[in-house]
Amino acid sequence: MAFYDKEIKRVCESCPRLLILMINSVFSKHHAENAEIIFLDKEQNIESNKNTTYMDMLLEIEACRYHIEYQLLEGNMAIRMVEYGMKETIRGLRQNGDITKVSDGRYEIEIVMPLQAVVFLAGANKEDKITVKLHLPNGKIVTYELPCISASETVSELSRKKMYLLIPFQQVQLYSRMLRARHYTEKTKLKLAESLYSFRLEAKKELDNLRKNGILNANEVELLVTSLHNIEDNLLNSDDLIREKVTEMGDEDYVALSDRLIQQGVEQGTKKALLSLISKKLQKGKSLTQIADECELTQDEAQEYINEIQGNK
Repeated sequence: MAFYDKEIKRVCESCPRLLILMINSVFSKHHAENAEIIFLDKEQNIESNKNTTYMDMLLEIEACRYHIEYQLLEGNMAIRMVEYGMKETIRGLRQNGDITKVSDGRYEIEIVMPLQAVVFLAGANKEDKITVKLHLPNGKIVTYELPCISASETVSELSRKKMYLLIPFQQVQLYSRMLRARHYTEKTKLKLAESLYSFRLEAKKELDNLRKNGILNANEVELLVTSLHNIEDNLLNSDDLIREKVTEMGDEDYVALSDRLIQQGVEQGTKKALLSLISKKLQKGKSLTQIADECELTQDEAQEYINEIQGNK
């Protein structure tokens, strides 16, 4: 899990806007996309026997505090989430003075839990929330619920929910099968290789469409594509034959326009320069085939730019 923890934190910290979009979607919030994210100290920990575990992500946006746990496989996170939330709240109270005396001589403590959510990176998690029922001595029952998110949803569903940063992690649902890959037949390994390759193509196509539609910028797409390859590479560490088969497949049948633009160092806002370049080539009488080849575009992509140039005349 250490690799996936590190990778998703890298994506979140490098693309804070994508994290804000996910948080807005999960918690029905309306934080500005350019709001400042403060990643908070996770000093507190939970000790279980000899093991010590730390919170994955504790952050604050516009005075709202959030705690997000990234879980590799499905499992009951209820106890851990309540412990994390309570311990973090109590730690904060102790730092700021945790007891307030009221006029009638009683003492009152106000406990404000952070908004919490669990992200399952693998497994077909079917639950959309965790429910905890706290039975109080006076007979009252307090129900506490927190949302669960699954990165194993389809790429289109993740996009619909604006959980773009989870798109590279959709392939992690193959994690358990890849761990057992060395025991599989060559035929089964080939199917796994095809599945990984399929994830890669589907994710790249979706990311490319998101860039074309102005939903993601080139830097965000570059980061997510890099993460996609990092995760794939980590999964492929389980078996050399599957790695060999995936490498053989390559990306020949689909090379995203966004990939080419990124490779050329072209970022969002440089479309004007590309249009100008193609316009000059048209003035020199160059054909569609020549323009596409020289600009490293498909003929369909080059034709789109040509149509735009000619439509503006």
